[in-house]
Amino acid sequence: MKPPDPTPGVMSGVSDLAIQVGSYAVTLTRLAPGLRLPRHAHEKGTLNVVLDGHFGEAVGRCRMETHGPATAILKPAGAVHENVVGKSLVECLVVDFRGSDPRAVMMRRSAEVARVGGRLRVELARHPDVSSLVIEELVVLLVAESTATPSPVRCVGDRWLEQARELLHEEPGPQSLGELGRRVDRHPVYVARAFRARFGCSVGEYARHLRLERARRLLHDRRVTLLEAADRAGYSDQSHMTRDFQRQYRTSPGVYRKRVRQG
Repeated sequence: MKPPDPTPGVMSGVSDLAIQVGSYAVTLTRLAPGLRLPRHAHEKGTLNVVLDGHFGEAVGRCRMETHGPATAILKPAGAVHENVVGKSLVECLVVDFRGSDPRAVMMRRSAEVARVGGRLRVELARHPDVSSLVIEELVVLLVAESTATPSPVRCVGDRWLEQARELLHEEPGPQSLGELGRRVDRHPVYVARAFRARFGCSVGEYARHLRLERARRLLHDRRVTLLEAADRAGYSDQSHMTRDFQRQYRTSPGVYRKRVRQG
């Protein structure tokens, strides 16, 4: 691995890690609250994966859309866009294409984006022991997920489905499919079918990955114990969080926390 060129497709954020693997440059970056970027374009195609926080983006003539965790935004070289960051810090992964360029603007928010993006964030935390093969594989999976259902970004969408998705990001969010259905005024069965068709996963899968990502982020706070992280993330007990964490990230919460502190 080698450092990428000094000007990857990062949205004027603060980069704390940048690695080049194969034909991709991967940058972990943080965007300051209140950051505003006027209309601009990048020389290379980019894939932006939101790990934490929310920011607004308007591409071309489409209206401004808010992107939050578990979202992947793919843009070809030259795609004109503008960005606005809200009141909270945004953490995201930016993949800069050094070879083949994406052909269209795509946006996908799914449990798979959360899963793979989270794994990539964990692997980057292992620097300098990070494996270039593992990193490249995860990037390829993210690119594949972003183009899994190749349809251009829509300037308008199904607002109630977007509302249902955002409700799952609340802490605490709906505790049942019935509650989610009531809050968006739709039958639970219809919600389940429409949600999978729109986002590529079930409501339960999406919520489970969000809970796991909440736990992972809490582990970065040294003041939070493992038991508190499990409770605040919505787990019934610490052992449940540990099992999910090991299954997803192939390491225990305790070992992950040690690696973060050592980094």
